[in-house]
Amino acid sequence: MAGLVGEMFDRFEARQSRFFNHLPKDARQKLAEAENRYAELRVTGPEGGVFYFQFRGQRLQKLNERPDVAYEKMDKFLLDGDEINYPSGDEVLFDVISGSLSPRAVISHKFFRANTDRIIYDVEEFAQAFENFIEEMRMVLGGKGA
Repeated sequence: MAGLVGEMFDRFEARQSRFFNHLPKDARQKLAEAENRYAELRVTGPEGGVFYFQFRGQRLQKLNERPDVAYEKMDKFLLDGDEINYPSGDEVLFDVISGSLSPRAVISHKFFRANTDRIIYDVEEFAQAFENFIEEMRMVLGGKGA
């Protein structure tokens, strides 16, 4: 059972058109290349979980169970802590949403890792998309946002 992180993704899913519509045109074109791809996101910690998504129709669809695709065909992402400052990935995500940790720090400290055969974004594009995602999450959760 997913904790707070799962609930946040559920709330985001309902508002994601705003997020995708605000991405730069070239980023949206690159996302089109990922159409019908599946992904697994693991967020470590008691409020985290394992989440499955399919990118379809220029939208991210959260799936209720693991899709019936070969493990090798799925993009895999991990959000984890460093066991020193952050014991788990859910703590990292909560600090990013609260604004006490920047999305760029998450990337540079390797709290977020990707294992995929497609490079959709270069590091700068990914950092910008992650920052936009966090702004949208803040709005979903009732905080300050764009």
